[in-house]
Amino acid sequence: MAGTAVLLVAATAMTICLVGWLGSIRRAAQVADLAALAGARAQVATGRLRAGPGCAVAAATARANHAEMTSCSVDATEVDFVMAVTVRVEARPRVQIPQAPRFVYRTARAGPAAQR
Repeated sequence: MAGTAVLLVAATAMTICLVGWLGSIRRAAQVADLAALAGARAQVATGRLRAGPGCAVAAATARANHAEMTSCSVDATEVDFVMAVTVRVEARPRVQIPQAPRFVYRTARAGPAAQR
């Protein structure tokens, strides 16, 4: 009986950790999308596709959503650009399991819609 209780507690704890980590992955993807879109909008709004404020706006957006931007790049031509943003989010729940991830990284890309 005691062995069954221990297994039930261990299975419950692992399920909570797994659900938390999956939620962190989803949150990181959402923050990366939001930051990339905010940065792309800032690039378009200024009209400076190569040297616009996109990365600064993307970083501020990531910070406002409790994430850290780890990289930002703008691949620009004279008429178009693509912004790529990578963010880092702390994995939840915070547990001390060996080899458990502490952070989740996700990358998103954004740019203006193609003109037709």
